[in-house]
Amino acid sequence: MARRIRQLRSISEIMLSSEMEAELLKLGERVEAAASTDPNPAYVETLETHVFRTKDRVHVQVGAAPTIGMRVEAKRGTLARALGQVGG
Repeated sequence: MARRIRQLRSISEIMLSSEMEAELLKLGERVEAAASTDPNPAYVETLETHVFRTKDRVHVQVGAAPTIGMRVEAKRGTLARALGQVGG
């Protein structure tokens, strides 16, 4: 027999909630911490985690300065590895 689940909040309300932002920020900080193990100190210094909202959801973005970030990612895949390490 199938169980019935009652949804208490709308999906859009959940996607914009402070609880969702907190969970995504935790994941972003873990990715940033994992990427901070890169051997290039200039790259590590530019790592940042940003939170922003669109009309329908909360977003968290982890990145580095444009030039050095692209070079390190192409050479070692630091952020991609960090994301995999965290399980994202």
